[in-house]
Amino acid sequence: MYDHHIPTPKNDGRQAIFALNELITATRLLADTLKDTARQLHADLHVSVPERSVLLELRKNGPMTVPDLARHHEVTRQFIQTTVNPLLAAGVLETHPNLAHRRSKLVALTEKGIDLIRQVMRREGSLMQGLAAELAAEDIRQAADTLAQVQRLLAKQSG
Repeated sequence: MYDHHIPTPKNDGRQAIFALNELITATRLLADTLKDTARQLHADLHVSVPERSVLLELRKNGPMTVPDLARHHEVTRQFIQTTVNPLLAAGVLETHPNLAHRRSKLVALTEKGIDLIRQVMRREGSLMQGLAAELAAEDIRQAADTLAQVQRLLAKQSG
């Protein structure tokens, strides 16, 4: 018996291009929505999206230099410095001597900063809990895997 079924290639040309474009568009929209949601969620805390990101990074990794923060965020040192300065002025961050490099101080969370990032994380945790209740875990994992694969392929192309 002869099977007339021809297997569909993994990359079916134009269909894959259209689907990838939809994925990239959806990702951009999601990124914009995430920024807007974070702004609204934390408006009363007076913490910007970049400031929130720096606070989370310092909570995760401990004290870091401005150049190290810039590398982790893939932005310029100047951008991180302009993000860190208001947090220093507000007493949320402080600097410490860096034994590895005299001119580049370590930036660290203060007690006030630790309290602030805990509030941020509690709010975001509640939001995620509500979202997760509406989504299937397997769908979330598949979406994350696909986005990670696209990111790796793009990095390979540009690297």
